[in-house]
Amino acid sequence: MSRYYCPFCSSSYQIHKTRSDGVLICGQCEDPLIKRPFITLKTIFGFVAAFAFLAPLLIMIVIVLNDFRREKPPNNSELAVLLGIPKEWITHI
Repeated sequence: MSRYYCPFCSSSYQIHKTRSDGVLICGQCEDPLIKRPFITLKTIFGFVAAFAFLAPLLIMIVIVLNDFRREKPPNNSELAVLLGIPKEWITHI
C-alpha cells in the first residue's frame, strides 16, 4: 500500500507520477498527492479494542497452563477415604 494517495480519485485507479520539481501528482487529475500517516487514530482504537477482547482469553490460557504444571496429589486409598470416595472405585495397579 502506498503512503501517498489522491483524495479525489478512486483508490483502485490511482497512478502516481512525479513532476519535474519532484512533487508526486496523480496521473488522472494531476493534483498533488497527500501523504497518508503510518499510524492513525483508527488503528490505535482497533488495537485497544482487540486487546480488550483477547486479554481475558490469554489470561485464562496462562492460568490453565499453570494449573497443569502444578504437582498432582498422589492417588492412594487414604486420600480417597478422606474425600469420601468408595474403595471399590479406585483401581490399584
